[in-house]
Amino acid sequence: MISITNIAKGFNEKPVIEGVSAEFQTGKCNLIIGASGSGKTVLMKCLVGLMTPDFGQIMYDGENFSDMNQQAKKIMRRKIGMLFQGSALFDSMTVEQNIMFPLDMFSNDTRAEKQKRVDQVLDRVNLSEAHKKFPAEISGGMKKRVGIARAIVLNPQYLFCDEPNSGLDPQTSLVIDKLIREITTEYNITTVINTHDMNSVMEIGDRILYMYQGKKEWEGNNKEIIFSKNERLNNFIFASEFLKDAKDMRMLEVSGKIDDKRDMDQLLKG
Repeated sequence: MISITNIAKGFNEKPVIEGVSAEFQTGKCNLIIGASGSGKTVLMKCLVGLMTPDFGQIMYDGENFSDMNQQAKKIMRRKIGMLFQGSALFDSMTVEQNIMFPLDMFSNDTRAEKQKRVDQVLDRVNLSEAHKKFPAEISGGMKKRVGIARAIVLNPQYLFCDEPNSGLDPQTSLVIDKLIREITTEYNITTVINTHDMNSVMEIGDRILYMYQGKKEWEGNNKEIIFSKNERLNNFIFASEFLKDAKDMRMLEVSGKIDDKRDMDQLLKG
């Protein structure tokens, strides 16, 4: 579990995030959502140590990440996997070489042991035939899966995903969401996802932190979000009239006022 207390960060005396406290649970998909400029990206960068908070505390399973020296943070970062928004693959390296890169950097394993681990993670993301391909030769969804394989090759305890569905079609996005959830539960990882994708919110949002203008506005899960009375959250999640109507019907369905799909279809027709 990762817990944060009163995290604040600003630039040029302008606050970007203010007094944010939250818990990111182990074995769960923890989502950070919010409009552009809400502070969610800065918060994630603070969590992984790319930025230092001006104030507050970050705890990794009881270890105070905020107070660690550079050597201790370097050791901790080896327990962290990162899936970047654009996958961040090296164009001049094959899929296999991209995934082996963290092992070459941080592992003392033999070449055979590294190759075995690369084979394992490629098989886990259903890319066992892609070893020798270059990034330019594979699709966007495959690149994301290579990125996931590289992120988990060192058996991390913590996985951070920055907009994992960016640039993907809805069907491929669902595949990536499913894969992230499976890996999270299978390896009991603390997974933190920064996303704009509302399908991800509804599909894998075990815990959801909604940011608004640098502050925590709401916290809950993908079931509770349907019934939220927070106006800002509702305006963000259910931006269109169609989605607002869908939310209203879902609330009626759960409360028992809609008995079956036929009644819902009738409501849709007006």
